[in-house]
Amino acid sequence: MNLKRYKLTSLLAAPLFLGGALHGQLYWDTNGSTAGAGTIADGTWDAAATANWTTDSAGAAATVDYTTGAITDVVFSAGADMTSAVVVISGTQALSSITIEEGDVAFSGSAFSNASSGNILFTVGDSASATFSQDLGAVNGDFNVLGSGNLSINAIRGGSYMTKSGDGTLTVNRLDGYLIVDAGKVIYTGSVGAKLKNTTVNADGTLELTGSAFDGVNRNLTLNGSFIMAAGLSQGVNYLNGAGSISGGAGASLTVQNGTFSGTITDISLIANSGAHTLADGSSMEFTIGADTVSNSISGSGTINLNGLFTFDLSGADLTEGNSWLVVDVDTLTETFGATFSIADFTESSGVWTYDFNSQLVFSEATGYLTVVPEPSTFALLAGCLGLTFVMLRRRR
Repeated sequence: MNLKRYKLTSLLAAPLFLGGALHGQLYWDTNGSTAGAGTIADGTWDAAATANWTTDSAGAAATVDYTTGAITDVVFSAGADMTSAVVVISGTQALSSITIEEGDVAFSGSAFSNASSGNILFTVGDSASATFSQDLGAVNGDFNVLGSGNLSINAIRGGSYMTKSGDGTLTVNRLDGYLIVDAGKVIYTGSVGAKLKNTTVNADGTLELTGSAFDGVNRNLTLNGSFIMAAGLSQGVNYLNGAGSISGGAGASLTVQNGTFSGTITDISLIANSGAHTLADGSSMEFTIGADTVSNSISGSGTINLNGLFTFDLSGADLTEGNSWLVVDVDTLTETFGATFSIADFTESSGVWTYDFNSQLVFSEATGYLTVVPEPSTFALLAGCLGLTFVMLRRRR
């Protein structure tokens, strides 16, 4: 009875052992059987010509070529001595995952193909960096960039779902696919192409655009983290939903069509075209007021429901009498100022909002303008002058 139990246990354990072997790791190693990989570990990654790989994590075993290694989970590098590497990929290489544990690794040359059914997993360790200057091809990736690590990808074009995790930064010039930013930052430059599809930014994530990113105005942005736009950049989405934060440099604008947003918007203009968009109760939008007529605004030809909070940054405002700023373009929009709409530090009466600290500054829901009106004393003086003129004319008669 005990013998039978022993044999059954052995049979069950055997596949587990084999599975572990098949899912081992292949380590980059450019110094042969000497421990480590080499401080400067430059080399060529090809299929079967160059022996720059080892199955020994310490790097003390003899090296083999990539095909002989027969493992598609690769690590840079063996040991812990590598500080930098320039790696030229010769011919398309199939892999399941690639990990950069330490150092600065610069890749160039050919693309990747996927050795498994899922996404290729890119992992970059804390303080490490990896740069892929080539087009990685029609593959999908997940990107786990840890701590202060950095991963830079020129182009990846799989077209499906890709996820960014870890606190580090992913910079990409072109990503064809649906992006989920779970944590850390993604910087999309758009220098190679604007190909983002529907995008989700979760609470611990940041998406920063320094160039065009979305492949048209019919993509959706679900935002519960941070969304940052470079100065002067214009982008468009269909649905904008969530409770995150949107900010931008001077002249940045975001066009939206539908959805409900309950987060914060700072220093960008919002353009509502077609559809119906709602800035919900709990949302806030800040307008930076500058010289006469200079501010961000809400405009467009669509419908917008304003149920949240407006704030005016007056630190750089020119509050000369007569100056005005178009905040909401009521002539082209179909707008509604809801029951929960309010303006910070302003008091409302019949749709006219007066600044609590300067009664000359008023916002009108009817016109959409923030205006510096003449002081009441000026009105009184003008009225007095008109009255005196009338009396003098009467006396002359």
